[in-house]
Amino acid sequence: MHFKGRRAEKVAESYLTERKYTIHFKNIRFGRYEIDLVCELEGIIVFVEVKSLSTSTIKNPYESVGRLKQKKIIKVADAIMNRHFPNNECRFDIISLIINDENQDIEHIKNAFTPEINNGSF
Repeated sequence: MHFKGRRAEKVAESYLTERKYTIHFKNIRFGRYEIDLVCELEGIIVFVEVKSLSTSTIKNPYESVGRLKQKKIIKVADAIMNRHFPNNECRFDIISLIINDENQDIEHIKNAFTPEINNGSF
C-alpha cells in the first residue's frame, strides 16, 4: 500500500474512533481479498472500505467501489462473521476521502451496499 492509502486509512480510523466505533481488525485478508477496517458500533459489525483521491474533479472516491469490489468485500465479511461474530448483524460502509495538502474532506456512507442473500450466508 502506498503512502496516500495508509494516510487515508489512518484518517478513517481516527474518524471512526472519535464516533465511538471499536476497531477490531485493520487490513484483514481472506485469500486474495481484503477489507480495510472491521469495526463495531452498538453491537453491529461494520465493514469499511476506505477510498481516497487527491482531487474530486474526476469522480468521487466511493465511485470506485463497484459491484465486483463489493462482492470481494462481502466474501471476506462472510468468513469474518462466521469465525468471529456469528451472532451479530453487520453492514457495509464506505469512507470516501479527498486528501490534499490544504485539507481533507470525509464522506461516510453508511449501508453503502448490501449483500445478496445466498444459501444461508451473504
